[in-house]
Amino acid sequence: MTPTRGLASAPHRAISKATAALSQFRFGRSRPLVASSDDNVGGEVSIGDERSISDLPASYVRLAKLSDGSVLAGFTTREDEAKVLKVFKSTDGGQQFSSFGEIARGNGDIGNIYLLEVAPSMVLGAFRNHSSVGPNRIHSRITVCKSTDSGKNWKFASQAFEMEGTLGAWEPFMRLAANSPNEIQLTYSQEFAANDQRTMLVKSTDQGDTWSPPEAVSWQENHRDGMNGIAGTKDGNQDALVMIFETTDNPPFFNVKAAISYDDGASWGHRQDVQVVPRGKNAGAPQIASFADGSLAVVYMSDEDIEGNWPHKAAIKATFSGPPKDGKMSWSPPKVVREANAFWPGALRLEDNMVMATYDAGGPRAKPIRLNF
Repeated sequence: MTPTRGLASAPHRAISKATAALSQFRFGRSRPLVASSDDNVGGEVSIGDERSISDLPASYVRLAKLSDGSVLAGFTTREDEAKVLKVFKSTDGGQQFSSFGEIARGNGDIGNIYLLEVAPSMVLGAFRNHSSVGPNRIHSRITVCKSTDSGKNWKFASQAFEMEGTLGAWEPFMRLAANSPNEIQLTYSQEFAANDQRTMLVKSTDQGDTWSPPEAVSWQENHRDGMNGIAGTKDGNQDALVMIFETTDNPPFFNVKAAISYDDGASWGHRQDVQVVPRGKNAGAPQIASFADGSLAVVYMSDEDIEGNWPHKAAIKATFSGPPKDGKMSWSPPKVVREANAFWPGALRLEDNMVMATYDAGGPRAKPIRLNF
């Protein structure tokens, strides 16, 4: 899916006209939810009160924790006719946020911001950046900007990927390779046909200034894999990564699947279900984070319990698993994180036993999810 879609090929080019609206719904609060302990995770899970990151309308909220302990929140908002990639900052562990920086603005199709600190005070922001170049043709880019002052001021760094045609690329995710400390891995979704979308990988060893040629790392024929996220864990004594993504086992409807890597993201296997909903309903737009014990939390949006036009009506849910065992995970029944309408969730571990879920619900919102070991 493409919640909102692209700075031009050089930093001074204007950002192109947007084609998707930001979600704007009324803000509400939910009571904390406690899920009983079961065999899926090693403790009791509780979902806390909702927090407001900003009063601005927003889409696609993503967090980054910095080495100084502060937390950044990036999202897309709108000012008049312009889309703006904003950065807000928290210095109290995600309790409160205040306006801090701005990555880019313009009348273009930009969105899907993802933030990652790659060195102390150096933060990369990767985002979708598309320009119309003719009837039904777009120039698609995964643009990377860089901040050297912890996310306050930004400049253009590079195009991690770009293509032109009737198909697109979007939804970047970044991580630092564990086995190569200077290597940044950026995964994103690329269309090859209407029914063929793949998770692609590019790498940088110069802090995001240049990138390797793209390679497909996860896909299945005649499926639309997309919106990937990755979290580290263990399978026994072996380091493992779990990738979460949406796909179309029952097209045109979405479900959530996972894959596992045992070589620091170079290759992926053990493709398996995470959440499958009845045909005619959807579970999609997932993100994943791990707790300190290796247990996993996946947040996603779903229209399983509501009537409406997906993806314009959805709720946020979460499911949990312990670390994989011999390449297999066991996921809990889903828990509601935020009732409809709420969209485009993110997840990041902020404490050993706390993952912060983010989403759009009348603005950028967040809820802490705690695992009591």
